[in-house]
Amino acid sequence: MADSTRRSHSILRLLVFVLTAAFGATASLGDLTITPYLQYPAADAVTVVWFSTEPDAGELSWQAVDGAGGTGQVSVGGDPVPSLAHTQWEVETYFAGVSPPCPFRHRCRISGLLPGARYAYRVRQGARTFADTFATAPRATATGIRVAFLSDTETEPESTGNATEWADPTGASPGRRYLVDQATGLAANLAIVAARRPDLVVLAGDLVESGGEQRDWDEFWRQLTDRGRGGLAARVPVLATPGNHDYYEGPQQGQYSQPGSERAMARYLSYFTYPDNHSPEPADAGRYYRLDYGPMTLLALDVTNGRPPQSTGDTNFFLGGQGDDGGGGSPGFAAGTHQYAWLEAQLRDAQCRSAFTFVVLHHVPYSVGPHGWPPGVGTGYDTQSGVPVRALTPLLLRYGVDALIAGHDEVWERSVVAGTEVLPNGTQRADSMLVFDVGTAGDGLRGPQPGLPNPAQRFLVERDVPEQWHAGVLVDGGKHYGHLELDIVREGDAWQAIFKPVYAFPLVSAGESPTVRFERRVYDDVVVLAGDGKATAVEDGAAGAGPGPATATLLNPYPNPSNGGVTLRYRVGAPGRARISVMDALGREVRRLVDADCRPGAYAVEWDGRDNQAHDVASGVYLVQLHMGSHADTAHVVLSR
Repeated sequence: MADSTRRSHSILRLLVFVLTAAFGATASLGDLTITPYLQYPAADAVTVVWFSTEPDAGELSWQAVDGAGGTGQVSVGGDPVPSLAHTQWEVETYFAGVSPPCPFRHRCRISGLLPGARYAYRVRQGARTFADTFATAPRATATGIRVAFLSDTETEPESTGNATEWADPTGASPGRRYLVDQATGLAANLAIVAARRPDLVVLAGDLVESGGEQRDWDEFWRQLTDRGRGGLAARVPVLATPGNHDYYEGPQQGQYSQPGSERAMARYLSYFTYPDNHSPEPADAGRYYRLDYGPMTLLALDVTNGRPPQSTGDTNFFLGGQGDDGGGGSPGFAAGTHQYAWLEAQLRDAQCRSAFTFVVLHHVPYSVGPHGWPPGVGTGYDTQSGVPVRALTPLLLRYGVDALIAGHDEVWERSVVAGTEVLPNGTQRADSMLVFDVGTAGDGLRGPQPGLPNPAQRFLVERDVPEQWHAGVLVDGGKHYGHLELDIVREGDAWQAIFKPVYAFPLVSAGESPTVRFERRVYDDVVVLAGDGKATAVEDGAAGAGPGPATATLLNPYPNPSNGGVTLRYRVGAPGRARISVMDALGREVRRLVDADCRPGAYAVEWDGRDNQAHDVASGVYLVQLHMGSHADTAHVVLSR
């Protein structure tokens, strides 16, 4: 998140006050079936979308918060979207045979904006008024950005009251259910994301349970736009890439057959606005794209269908795509396809232009989850396998992709794949690529498959963060709903990308009628990528390290000031034991954060603003001390509640 947008709580409260005074308080949903949300951010533009019950034009106006970015106002008419009509099965089952009206989509691209600027905007539709803010994409030289990656939200109304199976790593409680239902878990996860004020939210597929059921999409947008649930998409652009469930018309409909699957994808495509991929195949529009945002390039792929059908290259044995007899529009992704050629061209360009390149897709290629088995039918195989996506690995490594973020298996896991990058001047160097399965947004919480190896694995929740119980109450550890938080921070002429695996830990109260509240926590697997503005290298202790300073050094805390959740970055130049403590103004240790042996490389740890007893500390200035052998380094953190 850009430093200019990460302010203290007092400034944010003032901003909300100013918006309300200028535009009026936000009313109930009323004529809006989906309240305004943001799409396709650029340095000089952003798209605002909303849906209403009427074709009448709504009014969209905006103004720069600091007054320097100008103002504007346009009238935006509504276009009917027949693809979003409820299916006949839904109408007969849930609406007593009376079909809800078809919604009208209002969509406007606001251009001519300033880079890295924050704007207030207002939508008036009929008698209703909605107000919020948005920020344009920063310049490539921005001091910092924040991105939240999630996967497998898989929304449906039936998620309310339905707790998913929660695999017991000990095997003592087969069929164990999670502590809250799926809808509650997703809402808690999104609330934590919203509180961190990211610049972007990226969903790696399986947005809904059944892409062809409108009720599932209605629930998705309630979770993302409802003000009572945080209204995340109203102030943060939400990007996505399709998963197999988004192609699935539903168990009562055509499932993966055609044209049912394409009817499902028509719903997905009706909601999202992406950069043009300029494919010669019209069906490719909106299914894969590139977004440049500050110092990073994001490449979103559609890998829901491989070729030939039901082969070792197929990721979905039930879905027919382009080039298949009777297939739909799902593009192939292997060599020889339009998507592969497009991907290589984008990778070549991003390698020269961007500090970091990230690829987002649905089918995770390295995993110990159920889709980690090779393609096939029967024991030891899977008909929705992610293994065929490994065909892209040599290409991604060749152009220095820093991380691949995926879902599908609903197993929180990090892998590292080694290979060779070919630099633009033709020289070669060893490189590594991070692979994340972040598929624990709000649906399943699967455990690893017995007997399925993943040699590339570096972190697995079940193994590395076991559950800790006390007097029958879970106090720490275990697999929970969560997401991957990425901070990209500039340090002088170099960049760092900091990946933090965040989870929503359920705190259950005691008593006959226990209640649950959620707390943001971070698994002990924070990974740092260090870059020189053109190329990067993995530098966590497990995945190898590049050259570092001769001594241990603390880098600038980020963000600073902070209201809690400040990232402390440090570099280690020689093997040894590192100790990092937070001290108060009287020199007393408030929190011991690190006490571990370290290899040379770049590291990061997050301080959540609590002491060693897990109590919130008061606002003030705190001293961070790093000790390593005879060397010491310090930094100051300002905590502002």
